[in-house]
Amino acid sequence: MAQLVEIAIAPLTRPLHTEFVTALRRTGFVYSIAVRLTDSDGVVGWGEAPQIWRVTGESLASIEACVLGPLADALLGLELDDAAGIAAILDGAVAGNTGARAACEIAAHDLVARRNAQSLAQSLGATVTEVTTDVTMAAATAPGAVDVAPAGFTEVKVKVGLDPDDIDRVIRIHQNSAVPLSIRVDANQAWDVSTATTAVTAWLAAGVDLGFLEQPLPAWDLAGLAELRRRIPTPIVVDESVFSIHDLRRTIDAAAADIVNIKLAKCGGLRPGLAMAELAKSAGLGVMVGSMMESELGVSAAASLAAVIGPEQTHDLDAAWWSIDPATDPEGPYRGPKFRLWAEPGLSVAANRIGADLGAWTARQVLEP
Repeated sequence: MAQLVEIAIAPLTRPLHTEFVTALRRTGFVYSIAVRLTDSDGVVGWGEAPQIWRVTGESLASIEACVLGPLADALLGLELDDAAGIAAILDGAVAGNTGARAACEIAAHDLVARRNAQSLAQSLGATVTEVTTDVTMAAATAPGAVDVAPAGFTEVKVKVGLDPDDIDRVIRIHQNSAVPLSIRVDANQAWDVSTATTAVTAWLAAGVDLGFLEQPLPAWDLAGLAELRRRIPTPIVVDESVFSIHDLRRTIDAAAADIVNIKLAKCGGLRPGLAMAELAKSAGLGVMVGSMMESELGVSAAASLAAVIGPEQTHDLDAAWWSIDPATDPEGPYRGPKFRLWAEPGLSVAANRIGADLGAWTARQVLEP
């Protein structure tokens, strides 16, 4: 049986075609760490851990230290024919560091999928070849921010929380659309109950097709989210409130949400994401899969999860769209609102595509003390 003999990391930096601005952050680049596992037969698996200071608290330096330190200690020398138990091993190796753990867990799943000549999505049980995504419209304070939804999309997610004109801007986006448009709104924790209630009331009165309101209140305020649910008819999505299955249980017990946004870099990988989706559905909550600001490598892993837990619904997988222009990149994964799941083994196509954006590799091998 093949053993894991090397774990390597490389910085991944890529410019965005448009600056991404939310109530939590402003960036013009993807900043990530690519993770590569290699087994004793030379088969590799890939993952990606994005630097998201205001959500996971991880930096490029902390991800590198975690992956090449305690996570490498836990992984190197393992016999790997099934990646199902890797998440528990990584969870036991380090507290927090969810993005670093997710990148290693995904890389292990990717390696096993390649050994079995399956795509990552197929290895998880998916049967579809694409999933649907919305597209995000940056906050109004972003350079060049517009009030017209990107062409080809009928579901958009508008970032709010920075500008007193937010209510009117969402109405303008609704009015300016030439096609029926479902608008999802994400405040990234910037509001209170009163502000959120006022905004939703105004949007509904203006005829906005309001898909949901995402994380309107601070992550810790489950009581406030429950109160807001009693005040408004619009579904509430929790994102930053829920990292783990334990957070999800507390959210369910507090009746604080209608939908949970599962992100791999928050929950620690594919298996934790699947477990959270199962719990949410059993409690009557909707489930969507989201992404951080990452490349098509990380988004392809998230899309593989989405293809299993909700192949028929619209997810939030547009992160790589911000660095990929479909008009000039015909080999990219985006075709309007559709994200393509490549049929090649594992995440091989996505891994090949990011090669030019990688810095130098740093590795640890199984024989190191």
